[in-house]
Amino acid sequence: MTHIVQEIYRGWEITIQCTSVQSSPSRPPNYTAVASAELLPHENPADWVDSRMQVLNTSGRPFASGNACTAALLFEARQLIDALKK
Repeated sequence: MTHIVQEIYRGWEITIQCTSVQSSPSRPPNYTAVASAELLPHENPADWVDSRMQVLNTSGRPFASGNACTAALLFEARQLIDALKK
């Protein structure tokens, strides 16, 4: 099952897709996620070091809950956007 979270942050739209992964029937699922951040059309690309769409993922790090997975990736996406501001 996939859970999608969207947020606007500093002129970027962040979309996170969190998916549960069941490694075996006897184990609880782990969660993994992919995030994309896209500069909104009304923002000036010249204000950013790199205004192209940015993509992040959890790089194989397992999470015990979808909320923990989403929160971690949202935090990292915000950090990336902060670093891209000129």
